[in-house]
Amino acid sequence: MLDKSSQRQQTLESRLARYRSQALRLLDSAQTAMNRGQWNQSEELLWGSLVAAARGVALWHGEATDSDDALRDFLRRLGSQERDRYIRDAFDHLSALSDAAERVRERRSRVDYLFLAMDDVTEAVERLVALIPGGDAPVPSADPDHSVADLGR
Repeated sequence: MLDKSSQRQQTLESRLARYRSQALRLLDSAQTAMNRGQWNQSEELLWGSLVAAARGVALWHGEATDSDDALRDFLRRLGSQERDRYIRDAFDHLSALSDAAERVRERRSRVDYLFLAMDDVTEAVERLVALIPGGDAPVPSADPDHSVADLGR
C-alpha cells in the first residue's frame, strides 16, 4: 500500500506526463492542419498545445492555472526570469499567428508569414515542454531533503 506522499508523487507524475503528451500531440496536429491550409483549426490546436504546456510547467512551479490571464502572467514572469522571449511572449506570438491568418484569408499577406508566426508559437511550446519534469527521467523531488515531492495537496 502506498503512503500519501507516494500517492501525491504518482499523481503529480501522471498529471505532468498528461500535460506533456497533450501539448506535443496538439502541436503535431496543429502543424499537420497548417500544412493542409486549415488555418483556423491549426490556430485552435496551437492554443490547446500552448495552454497544456503552460499548465504543466505551472503545475510543477505550484502556480494557479485557473484562468487564461493567470497563465499569461505566469509565462511572462517565467520568460523574464529565464530570459526567454519565446516563453515570455508566447501568447503574443499566438495572437500574431491569428492576425497573420486573418491577413492571409483577406489576401493581404503571403502564406509564408503565417508559417513564420507559427514557428514562434511552436518554439514556445517546445521550450515549455522541455521545462516539464519527467519524460524519460523520473520527476525530481521539489524538496532535496525528501525522496518525494510534497506539494501539500
